[in-house]
Amino acid sequence: MFKNKFYILSLIVGLVLALILVVAQFPTARPVAKNVPVAIVNEDNGEMGKQVTDKLTSLDSFGEGKSATTLNWTTVSSKADLKKAMDQEKYYGAIVIPKDFSEHMGEITKTGKSTSVDIVINQAMNATLANNIQVLLSGMITNMSTNMGQEMLNKFKANNVPLQGVNIDAITNPVTSNVEIVHSVKDKNSASSAYFQPLWMASLFATFLIYTAGKSVNIKQKRELWQLRLGQVGFIAIIAPIIGMITTWLVTQILNYTYDDFWKMAFFSMIGAASFMLIMFALEMWLGFAALPVIALLMLFSAPLMQLAPEMIPAVYHDWLFPWLPIKFLLDGAKSIVYYGAELFNPNTWNLILVGSVGFVLTFTSIIKDWFLIKRQLNKA
Repeated sequence: MFKNKFYILSLIVGLVLALILVVAQFPTARPVAKNVPVAIVNEDNGEMGKQVTDKLTSLDSFGEGKSATTLNWTTVSSKADLKKAMDQEKYYGAIVIPKDFSEHMGEITKTGKSTSVDIVINQAMNATLANNIQVLLSGMITNMSTNMGQEMLNKFKANNVPLQGVNIDAITNPVTSNVEIVHSVKDKNSASSAYFQPLWMASLFATFLIYTAGKSVNIKQKRELWQLRLGQVGFIAIIAPIIGMITTWLVTQILNYTYDDFWKMAFFSMIGAASFMLIMFALEMWLGFAALPVIALLMLFSAPLMQLAPEMIPAVYHDWLFPWLPIKFLLDGAKSIVYYGAELFNPNTWNLILVGSVGFVLTFTSIIKDWFLIKRQLNKA
């Protein structure tokens, strides 16, 4: 029995698959957010605004050791500039110190009113991480307010400042926060990724059947091989838009997702389906049936993209693997269209077109390899 190589191969394949499946789960096992981009806007010209800005931006690590969440602060000149940056998906959250902050802080004993800062959360970048950042920034403001209030009370007591008739609550809690959500996901929390798996799997099985159909054709001339490949690619060009549009329609009808511009999303899905089918077909042309596990692994390793923000993915995955995954372009492009009103031909769309172009070129370069094999079989016959 052990002389048969397939018995030994079964053990090797089993162990390799176990290793691959464990490694694929590594990003989601203990996700920790690192270098999360956040911003601070200080519109106050007084000394208090500067002090608060320095205090807040000095806090960039929360937690212990490797499990600590870290922030990457950026100073933005105005709230208008902040809005533009958030429209471009640059920051998960921000703290805005208003123009009259120092003035209000100096008049607390007179007015008996606390002052406030704004916390702006860019929810659509990644709802889970954005909500965590909201909690984090709110906690920072609360802790800072408590410390500032205690310092003010101590200073008043040291200088024998009478506090009769003064709102002590305003002094002990001088700074409050107002939370503003921009690019809210509302009831569309998964709308940008809901059709990823249906679109990927539909593309996979469609290309596999096209590839299998071509295997049954008896080729004897190079011209016939070219005609076959042109016909297969032409058929992909016909059915890919249909798959993309119908998949988008099914998501709206069955899952009840709504898009502000259905046709923009449908056309993007068509481009995504064409891109996937061309690169899948190219892999099948070069690897044969071995391409199927490769394509399945691409989907497996892309799964964390649907759950985690880039800042929560380990550096080795984030820097070396995910930038090359075709699915990343689909998910990022869909998110930009659904939540940020991006145009149909955004950078991710062009990346998908590039992926499809690579598949197109690889498909036709495979003709050289296929014709060499066919000629050898014909010569043997």
